[in-house]
Amino acid sequence: MAMTHRERILATARGEKTDKLPFGARIDLWYGYHKAHGTLPEKYRDWSLVDILRDQGAGILYRGYAIVKEKFTDMEVIEKIDGPYTTTEYRTPIGTVSKKEVLDTSEGVLVKYEMEKLFKSAKDYPIIRYVYEHAVPVDDFATYHRMKAEVGEDGLVGTGGTFWSPVQRVMREIMGYEVFFYELADRPAEVESLIEVMKDLSRRKLELAIKSDLEIFNICANWSDDIHTPVFRKYFIPWFQETCDFLHSHGRLAMAHVDGEMKRLNPMFKETGIDVAEAITPFPQTKVTMKEFREQLGDGVTIWGGIPSILFEPQYTDAQFDDFIKNMFREMAPGYRFIVGMGDNLPFDGDIERVGRVVELIDRYGRLPLAG
Repeated sequence: MAMTHRERILATARGEKTDKLPFGARIDLWYGYHKAHGTLPEKYRDWSLVDILRDQGAGILYRGYAIVKEKFTDMEVIEKIDGPYTTTEYRTPIGTVSKKEVLDTSEGVLVKYEMEKLFKSAKDYPIIRYVYEHAVPVDDFATYHRMKAEVGEDGLVGTGGTFWSPVQRVMREIMGYEVFFYELADRPAEVESLIEVMKDLSRRKLELAIKSDLEIFNICANWSDDIHTPVFRKYFIPWFQETCDFLHSHGRLAMAHVDGEMKRLNPMFKETGIDVAEAITPFPQTKVTMKEFREQLGDGVTIWGGIPSILFEPQYTDAQFDDFIKNMFREMAPGYRFIVGMGDNLPFDGDIERVGRVVELIDRYGRLPLAG
């Protein structure tokens, strides 16, 4: 009996051999945009994201939120909504901090961006530490189980106990990258103290998340060479090693959503202990070819991705698309520990029919072992 998409993806993630390349496609950016604007193709007008991918014949990477949420105690949390903007205030006994977010329908109906970060000046350090020291992990297993049931054997739900690693939350969510580096230069002890608070919270969330039946935990996301390389070995790698040891001791796998430029980060990846590098994005969208990714990450890491998002856009012809996919197969030969996917999403102006074309090319050229 042929393997299901789910079985093939999981086996490849574990380093087991399968009959052909798995395909785990992600189209939530495309789907969210067109659903929000009422511009889905007529055939798919009232279809779900999962059913569209099923119709295309692709395996599904159903991107979910973290299966553990945060409940804030010993403070007052005030949320104010003004059009697309949401301002959240955390009123603690030692002071108040706030953030302002916007729902951006250019990426669908689910994506929020911080217009104003939680951190605004040095006086906010003790307040932000208080906020997250008093955050209590609460499971959202019900949402995960609903998504898992919807996908069934046709793919996986991509989620984890926490979406970003502790230092990435400080960099991206709490401070913003530019402010982070200024603060790290001016007040390193304060920054590191905040990182330790976020580590403690992440540990507590993982202790709860491990009680779920999730097989692959996403433990970080949104890496980029220019931003993360200077601090990666000191702040990222030790945390990844700790987290991977924890997950592996419970028989689970670790995955990172590494969708950016990776040229200088690749040589350090093997030190992390992470099993799956997902959303791998090669040349021409970044500087690294798929052959270089395979050589640099090594045979002990499963690569998930390989098709640059821009290849789905109209400036590339069908012939150019096919040629890229076939060449990618040659570069990845013999093809084990490789899950075909997007780097990292189907763009809003991408051709959904090219998702089905990937399925056809895998059926024709993707039997394992691949020919080099």
